[in-house]
Amino acid sequence: MAAPYPISRNDAERTIALARVALGCASLLAVWLDPAEPARFAELTYTLHAIYVVYSAGLAAFSWIRPLGGRFPVITHLVDIAAFSIFQFLTLGPSSPFFVYFIFSLFCGAMRWGWRATLWTAAIVVSAYLIMTVSMTQRVTPVEFELNRAIIRTMYLLVSAALLVYLGRHEQRLRDEIERLARWPATAGFDMQRATQRIVEHAAGIMGAQRGAIVWEAGEEPIVHVVSWAADRVRITKHPPSAAELLVPAALDDATFVCPTPAGDGAPLLVSTPDGAPIDEHRLTLPPLLDDLKGAVGLASAPFRTERVSGRAYFGDLGATGAEIVPLTSIVAREIGTFLEQLQVTEQLREIAAGEERIRVSRDLHDGVLQSLTGIRLEIRAVASSVDTVSDPIRDRLFAIERALAIEQRELRMFIEGLGPARPAAARSTFNSVSAKLDVLRERIALEWKTPVTIRVMALEREISTRVAEAIPLMVHEAIVNALKHGEPSRVAVTVESSDGHIRVVVTDDGQGFSFRGRYDHTTLSKMQSGPRSLLDRVASLGGRLSIESTDAGSRVEMIVSET
Repeated sequence: MAAPYPISRNDAERTIALARVALGCASLLAVWLDPAEPARFAELTYTLHAIYVVYSAGLAAFSWIRPLGGRFPVITHLVDIAAFSIFQFLTLGPSSPFFVYFIFSLFCGAMRWGWRATLWTAAIVVSAYLIMTVSMTQRVTPVEFELNRAIIRTMYLLVSAALLVYLGRHEQRLRDEIERLARWPATAGFDMQRATQRIVEHAAGIMGAQRGAIVWEAGEEPIVHVVSWAADRVRITKHPPSAAELLVPAALDDATFVCPTPAGDGAPLLVSTPDGAPIDEHRLTLPPLLDDLKGAVGLASAPFRTERVSGRAYFGDLGATGAEIVPLTSIVAREIGTFLEQLQVTEQLREIAAGEERIRVSRDLHDGVLQSLTGIRLEIRAVASSVDTVSDPIRDRLFAIERALAIEQRELRMFIEGLGPARPAAARSTFNSVSAKLDVLRERIALEWKTPVTIRVMALEREISTRVAEAIPLMVHEAIVNALKHGEPSRVAVTVESSDGHIRVVVTDDGQGFSFRGRYDHTTLSKMQSGPRSLLDRVASLGGRLSIESTDAGSRVEMIVSET
C-alpha cells in the first residue's frame, strides 16, 4: 500500500500514536472508575488496557526517535484491530462502550493508505463485529444483548466507512488535478499547431471535458483564433474580429460560470465573479462560433487575460459540475492564457531572428551572387557579339541564355528586396502576386527548356497569405522541372484555382510518368518514400496534401494547401 502523502508519512504515524495513547488512557480510566460488565472479566479487561497503554506510549516515543516505515504501520494496524476486538469481546461485544475503537481503526486506514485501505479495514472490522455479535448471542442472556444497538452500530461502521471512502476518493481526485496542473506539458520544439493541440489535450484531461473550445485574440492582430475539440479531433480555425463580439454578455466578461444543464440558448448559469460581487441572473447564449458546444451536458467557462493575449476557455460534457469546478476552471484557463502568451513571445522572437537573418542573407546575395551573375551575363554577351568566331545558331543560344540569366537576376533582385527590412507591405504584396510570378516562371522555363508550358490561374476567392503566395510559384517550378527532367514530355500544363478556402495546383504532362503506375495519395507517398521528396516535404510544411497519378501517357501532380 502507498501512503497518500509519502513525504508526511511519519507525521501521520506520530498523530496516530498520540491518538492511540489518548484513547488507551481514557479507556483505562473508564475501566478503573466503572468496571465493565460482565464483572468476571473486569480485572482482565483492566490488565489488558494497562498493557495496551504501555504499548501505545512505547510506540509514540519510538515514532519520535526514528521514522516508522516499511511494514511497521501494517503490523501496528492489525495489532490495533485485534486488541480492539478483544476489548469489545470482554465487555459485552456489540454493546461494548469501546466500540469507538473500530471507528479509530477506519480513520487510521484512511490516513495511512487512502480510500482503498479504508475499504479493507471496514471489511475486517465489520466482519469482526458481526462474528462477535453472533458469538455473544450464544453466551449472554437476552437482557444483556441489545439487538437494536448491534444493528445501529453495524450501520454506523458501514456509513462511516462509506463517507471516509468518498472523502478519500475526492481527495485523490483533487490531488491528481493538482499534479496534472504542476505537470503542464512543455511545448518547446513544437510548431504552433502541435503545441496548441498538446495544451488543449492536457487541459481537457484535467477538467474531464469531452469537448470544448478556446477563443482568443493576440495583441493588435485582427484575427480571432479558435481551437475546438471533440473526441479525438482538434480543429484550429481563424475568424474576423466580429465573430467574437458576442461570446458572453458584457456583465460576464470577467466572470467564471458553470451551466449544469445541457448547454443551449436560455440555459441557466451559475456565475462566480473575481470580487464576489452579486450579479443578475443570466442565461447562456452561445454564438455561432461555438455551435459545436450546444447540447454539452455540463459546461464551464472562464476568461484569461495577459499582456498580449485575451480570451475565454470553454469545457463541455464535464463529469462533475459541483462548486469545486469553478476555481479549477479559472486556474486551467489562466494556465492556457500563460501558454498562449509564451507562444506569442516565442513567435515574435522567431520573427525577429528570422528578420535579422533575412537582412544578412539579402546583403550577401546582393553583394555576392547578384554581382557575379551580372559579370557572367556581360561575358556571355561579349562572346555572342563576336561575329567572327561564333556561328548564328550558337549566337542565338547564347543570347537566349543571357536573357534567361537576366530574368533570374530580376527574380533574385525582387527576392532580395522582399527580404529587406524597409520594404513596404503593399510593395511586398504586389511582388507576391501569384499570377505575375507564374508568368515570369513560364517565360523562364520556355527559354531554358524549349518546351511549351501553359499556366492558367483562376480568380482566387479571397486574399491568400504571403507565405502561401510565395510557396505556390516554388511548388509549380519544382513540379514542372521534375516533369521535364524525368518524363521528357512535349508539353506541360498548370492550373491554379481556389475553392472552399484551399488552393489547388494541378500539373499535368504527356511524358513517361513516374517510376510507379497508378494513383497515390500523400500518406502512401510518404510511407513508400516515392515521388518528388522535396516537393512532398514543401507541401506538408504548409499543412497541405499531395497526390500523384502516373501512367504510360504522362503524369498528374495535384497539390492542395490552405489559403491561410
